[in-house]
Formats: sequence, structure tokens, C-alpha cells
Amino acid sequence: MSELTEVLGRIERDGEAVAAVFERHYATSPDDLWQACTDPVRLARWFAPVTGDLRPGGHFTIHFDDADTPVCRVVSCAAPTVLVWEWPVRDAPTLVTVEVHPDGAGSRLTLRHEGLPAPQAPGYAAGWDTYVRSLGAHLDGSTAPDWDATWSALHAKYSATS
Repeated sequence: MSELTEVLGRIERDGEAVAAVFERHYATSPDDLWQACTDPVRLARWFAPVTGDLRPGGHFTIHFDDADTPVCRVVSCAAPTVLVWEWPVRDAPTLVTVEVHPDGAGSRLTLRHEGLPAPQAPGYAAGWDTYVRSLGAHLDGSTAPDWDATWSALHAKYSATS
């Protein structure tokens, strides 16, 4: 399996509840990783442009390249370790939790997107997996993988394991 299409996350199922979960070590400080995950300027470099109020109770919009613009709500924020927000998927709220912790000489990101509709879970898992790779490239200054090609290869793999 090539490094670019090795699955980095997992899809968890508990009855009807479905979540995409990622845990990843990065060779950067927890503060730098937190900033990369919460600063709109840095988010635009590896995830998507984000506008709005990123404080608890605030609403923000993610502006994806494909014209998808979900309006999300910050549920809680315990900077610099935990950010939780609601992301509407098919008009139902899903929950994204981002945690940043020290991990040896670097830091660990744990990202959990729960409440996903089962049929769409492989697509969201492939998307987050591709973004987790892009975050790594942003942090180490390397070139991010081609989003469409990586997502397509990963979507097939997540679909096969669901």
C-alpha cells in the first residue's frame, strides 16, 4: 500500500452512531499545532477558508472549494487543548472534536467527527484523512498531496472497510 493512500484513520460504529477518528503525531509543539487548527489564516492553508466567530456559542462558515459552505457552531473551547463544534450534515448536527496534547518531542492530534450518516461516513473519513495529511505538509513545509486523487483512493479504501 502506498504511503499516500494508506488509511490513517478509522470508522467506528456503535449501533446507528458512526464516527471517523484520527490520531496523528506531528513533529511540532502543541502550541503550533493548536494554532494551525484554530487560526483562520493557517486553516486556509491546509483545510479551507473559515470565517465567523470561533468562540464558544459562535457560528463560523467553512468555505470549501466545491462551493459547500457549512455553517458550524462552536460548542466548547478549552484552549489550547480541545475545540468542539457542530457541523450540519444533511441538516442534522454532527460533532467534531479536535484535541491537541504533548507527545514526546512533538504533539498529538486526535480528531473525531461523530454522528455521521452511515452512507456518507467513508467520504467524510477520506476527506479528514486527506486533510490530516495536508496538515502534516503545512507543518513540515512539504507539498500537500493532490486532494482529489488522494480522496478518491482513500474513499475506495474506507468504503471497502465499512
